[in-house]
Amino acid sequence: MAAWLSVYCSRPASHLTADDLLAGLGDVDFLTVAEGFGIEDEDVVHRALSLLRIEPVSEPEGARFRLRYRPARFRPVFIHFSTEAGQVQTLREEALEELEGKKSKGLKRVQAHFSRVVEVAALELGWGQLEDMGIVLAGQVAEYLAAVGEGLICDQNDDWWAVEGRAPVLLVGPKRRGNND
Repeated sequence: MAAWLSVYCSRPASHLTADDLLAGLGDVDFLTVAEGFGIEDEDVVHRALSLLRIEPVSEPEGARFRLRYRPARFRPVFIHFSTEAGQVQTLREEALEELEGKKSKGLKRVQAHFSRVVEVAALELGWGQLEDMGIVLAGQVAEYLAAVGEGLICDQNDDWWAVEGRAPVLLVGPKRRGNND
């Protein structure tokens, strides 16, 4: 079973290459971001960054890239793009259904966004990767894709995020400052 970060893009982002994705991570302060996920050991961060690779793939089916940050014997993060209109429509409808019954100040913004979605990028992680640098790196790729594709992110907890001024902003999720969920 996998955990997913999905980016619902209103502008295409599927034209990006592996090099583009790596370049999009170039100015991230990974030590600070990792601390936000409870990873305080700088050696862990530096080791992951020294092994960081994003490569084109054709397998598993539907995957376009794999993100590696550990030796090859470990599971990578797979990056998928859904660009076919029927598939995108299905993903939009499924996401809208998941939002039914939720209450949040950002809910209307998320719902309105779906009318503009043209493709969906999805990052597939193993559950163990939610506890290591996998989630940190996948989260930064998702934020980059959201910026390029003017998208909103649905994370592994079904929380919804926008990227504003290069920072993630919670729109729908658990009750936090200013959120009515």
